[in-house]
Amino acid sequence: MRLSNHLKPIALGLSAFLAVTGCAAASETSYYSGKPWEVVLHVPEAQNERPYCAFRTSLWETRSISIEKMIVAGDEMATALRVRKESWQLPGNQTTTVGAYTLIGMVEVPMKSIGKQELYSDVPAVPVLQYNIVIGAMLNSVLAARQPQPLTIKFSGDEPLWTVPELDRFQAFEMNDAFKRCGLDLRGLHSKTEQDDSSQEVTSPFGAASSAGQPPAQPSASSQPLAAPSDWEFYTRDEDWGHACFAQTHHGIVMVGFMASPGKGLVGFVSSLFSGDTRATWHVDDKPAYVSDGGESDYFGWHEFGQLPTELLEQMSTGKELAVTGAKGERIAVSLRGASSSILKFKECFEKP
Repeated sequence: MRLSNHLKPIALGLSAFLAVTGCAAASETSYYSGKPWEVVLHVPEAQNERPYCAFRTSLWETRSISIEKMIVAGDEMATALRVRKESWQLPGNQTTTVGAYTLIGMVEVPMKSIGKQELYSDVPAVPVLQYNIVIGAMLNSVLAARQPQPLTIKFSGDEPLWTVPELDRFQAFEMNDAFKRCGLDLRGLHSKTEQDDSSQEVTSPFGAASSAGQPPAQPSASSQPLAAPSDWEFYTRDEDWGHACFAQTHHGIVMVGFMASPGKGLVGFVSSLFSGDTRATWHVDDKPAYVSDGGESDYFGWHEFGQLPTELLEQMSTGKELAVTGAKGERIAVSLRGASSSILKFKECFEKP
């Protein structure tokens, strides 16, 4: 199911703002801007803070409810709840319980005051999985496909109930799609950060006892030269239709890549650049360009483009830059430095019988 562009209040511009907690600068990218909810990707400036996708209220000026997804250890996606009101004067580092009425009844979330005006579900005694289930029930209720529900928050003290009116079905569909796309870009941002960190960190698969007293290894005269560093990654995954192969890279929040399965055609994909059905030109350096029609994937949330030949992969293996240009002038260009290794693994993967 797709909606016409005029039903998509999605702003992809990047805006600077002051974070709610403290004065550290941060950036936010909007994926859906409307009432009573909005969807944004929040990227803090401080290195010790995690970026997150926020599904938060836009209904009130002095208070807000925010359901947030972030990536924690082991690439696990965790969910948190943040509640804020400007007139609060909360005791520091104290815990309380906040309840929310959902389709399955009332769920309770333990929360901690992290400032005078804010509660956050960051209580170490509660497992991440439990948070994901409880807070996920709140989100699923608001975005229920058949009948989106209002969200009512109940506090343990004398704070009155907070009620957010229900979305209509079209809004729920659009916001669910926006939150999925934000999650894809969040994973891309996390992957890029991990690659940057790993390029500076020296690690070892051996314990301290095994390496103690050993001199540093010297390179052999017959050693092969190191491969050129690359932002391209190859991986495989079992999807609903079977085994799938992927090769992809990121440029900011935009992800560009290819997907294929044994015996099936090559599909290119781009996230966070296009809207609605479109036509794009795929071009490597001064090589022949390829034009493909594409649209939003209901499964992944990105834009998919078929009708792409495997010759494009051959061009990429020896090229310097891949550019994808839309019919409306949207354009993304990504480096192909060191991409040949990932492209080769990708081809071997989907060309297997």
